[in-house]
Amino acid sequence: SQCQSSCVVPSWDCDGQGNCFDPGTGLGMYSSLLSCENECVNVSIYNIGLNNFKIYPNPSRDIFQLEFSSMNKSTIEVKITNLMGEIIFIDNLIEFKGEYNHSINLGIYSKGVYLLQIDTEYGVVNEKLILN
Repeated sequence: SQCQSSCVVPSWDCDGQGNCFDPGTGLGMYSSLLSCENECVNVSIYNIGLNNFKIYPNPSRDIFQLEFSSMNKSTIEVKITNLMGEIIFIDNLIEFKGEYNHSINLGIYSKGVYLLQIDTEYGVVNEKLILN
């Protein structure tokens, strides 16, 4: 079937955690899912200096448990925002190395999707949190 100018060709991007997704814009870095998966698995969370990353339970009614460990001293920003981009939790870790284990209580916020972002000097982790 022929498309007119509004046709979006499937393309793929890596989310930094070994997963590929189609951004829906036709502007992804990879033209096939296979080529994305081959590269993407290697660009996993370990490459940004974090090990044993876990956020659970997800979905949650109120408290999320966030765990990771950092092998190298690194400045890390842990941030949770709502879908409007408003910051509802932030933790700045300066020269952090070792185990991070934190309970984050979002029980006072309305049900919905929140975005967890962990910024390190080596890259970014993005994760959706579902409050139900």
